[in-house]
Amino acid sequence: MKKVKELLEQSAVQEELTIEKLPKEGVRLLYVAPSLNSEGYYRMILPFLELGTLPEFETRVTSVTKWDFAKTYTIDNDTLKEEEIQWADYIIFPMLTKSYTYLFQAIRILNPKVCLVMDVTRQIHKIPKAHADHTIYTAEQQENLLKNILQMNMVTTAIPELRIIYQNWLWNCIQPKSRIEVYYVPNLISKIGFEGIKEPVTKPDKSTIRVGMIGSDRSASDYKYFKTVFKHIKEKYKDQVELVIFGWNGKNPKGSEALKGIDVTYHKSVSFLEYYQTLKNLRFDILLIPMRSLEYYKYASTIQFLEAAAIGVPVVALRSSSFGDIIDDGKNGLLAWKLPEWEPALLRLIDDAEFRKTLGANAKQWVWKHRGYTPKNLEIYKRIFR
Repeated sequence: MKKVKELLEQSAVQEELTIEKLPKEGVRLLYVAPSLNSEGYYRMILPFLELGTLPEFETRVTSVTKWDFAKTYTIDNDTLKEEEIQWADYIIFPMLTKSYTYLFQAIRILNPKVCLVMDVTRQIHKIPKAHADHTIYTAEQQENLLKNILQMNMVTTAIPELRIIYQNWLWNCIQPKSRIEVYYVPNLISKIGFEGIKEPVTKPDKSTIRVGMIGSDRSASDYKYFKTVFKHIKEKYKDQVELVIFGWNGKNPKGSEALKGIDVTYHKSVSFLEYYQTLKNLRFDILLIPMRSLEYYKYASTIQFLEAAAIGVPVVALRSSSFGDIIDDGKNGLLAWKLPEWEPALLRLIDDAEFRKTLGANAKQWVWKHRGYTPKNLEIYKRIFR
């Protein structure tokens, strides 16, 4: 996180912008207002830092903003400067759920040749009532997102199923047929995020298996669904297994305890700048990503798997979801579908230390090879931004 911290400390990221562009310079990418959270980091901050080192690209970022859930998917009216707009070949926006038609029109007046890009990070149009996200996004926000997408030259997303949804909508539901292309750009991990991360102290009790989970109050229904699994694990192993939830206090949005009666250790959420170090310090032996068998999870972010794999922690995740696209069951992780499948998968990892070690090592090798900023993955950016 060293470079990210340095970025935040810079008071004038946009200094010395040159408006005139020489023929042999790289393609200019302007990233707009990434939030200092997981989405902003993987979708904008890392590409800004990584692509900026390549001769094919020049990159700028307008600012890095603190995460504010009350202002989710909005930007301030004065975020962009005229010089930045004229400088850019591509202007890459976060997912926006407030109407910005006037802004996009103004940008095109200042720079008629610029390409506008929106990076869509989640599915907000068909959220089932059974999920906590159902009440978060209003009909107006959903409609605004679609209106904003129609103002773009292209759309990017890290979720294959989401790319299909929006591409089909653009091709089939808009008349005349839209020429807006939707591209799959996977989330990639970088050694930048691990700079300055210290090796944690040894676990106080090496014999205890720490089963970690990363949650929030919006995950309460999922955790409650898995309550019987957690109960069986604690009854079988007692203090030999510790259930640890990072980023959540165990209460649902109404304030009651979702896992009441289950012995769980809770660790509060931390600043994103401290996230990697905290994840490392927690020393999970296994990461469980407990999700119910909802079709909605075809559009789930797989970042939790990438982060666990990067430090060699084996994962159990939901089959027939976005995790199924990257986890080869039994090779670089384990997959489970209905509730009865989750417990045996978890038991297998708890009981077999050698298998845990092998699975974690395979995951680490896979993620750095297939989801790092490798020459192969950089070709994705070179192909899209040209």
